[in-house]
Amino acid sequence: MSQVIKWQEPWPGAVPSLEIDADGVGLIVVDIQGEAPPESAEDRFKLDQVLISNISRLLSWFRAHERPIIYLRVGSFLPDAEDQHAKRRLSWGRWNPDLAEYRRPVGSPDYAIRPEIEPLPGELIIDKNTSGAFNSSAIDHYLHQLGLRTLVVTGVQTYACVDATARDAADRGYNVILAADACSAGTTHAVAEAATLRTFARYLGAVKTTDEVLTDLATVSGQSVNSGAAAG
Repeated sequence: MSQVIKWQEPWPGAVPSLEIDADGVGLIVVDIQGEAPPESAEDRFKLDQVLISNISRLLSWFRAHERPIIYLRVGSFLPDAEDQHAKRRLSWGRWNPDLAEYRRPVGSPDYAIRPEIEPLPGELIIDKNTSGAFNSSAIDHYLHQLGLRTLVVTGVQTYACVDATARDAADRGYNVILAADACSAGTTHAVAEAATLRTFARYLGAVKTTDEVLTDLATVSGQSVNSGAAAG
């Protein structure tokens, strides 16, 4: 089933509406992992109360309608992070230069997906050691095998791993929707997050709230707006 939905913001060269096939829609959850310290208590509040809640609502819809869900995990494949490039090993996760180098190897507590949105059996988990999933995983192959053409993207950080993955997907021809309130960059990076969302909406894809995404999903699937939308 295909339906036309509102797409990008009015802007020279933008696509105002787009026909979406419900059978080709999937959800990507980017790097919601572990218990690494937040940058502030306010960041932790935002992560738990807003981000997790909205991702849970989207997960419920995709599960209720039996649509693919893909979780991404980021970290190093080797304990010493030698599989990551040198600049990433030195800078990743260090909010200031006085902190020790951060490591999140496969199997460490911080590598695990947070239990509030734990994948169900049969949901795909893809590991990567770069910001963008297309640079260090076979995600493009899996998306094609699943028949996906439209991706709803959520997760952290909005201006980094989320943006890198979403941009690469858009460049490969996928229809990409960033669910803005199901993404987070932390309160200390609000300016970078706003610029990322504005640029993406103008040039690359759609940026919508979780409510708007759920309304669009209901439209393209011919289902009730509230069907499967509650957190589960």
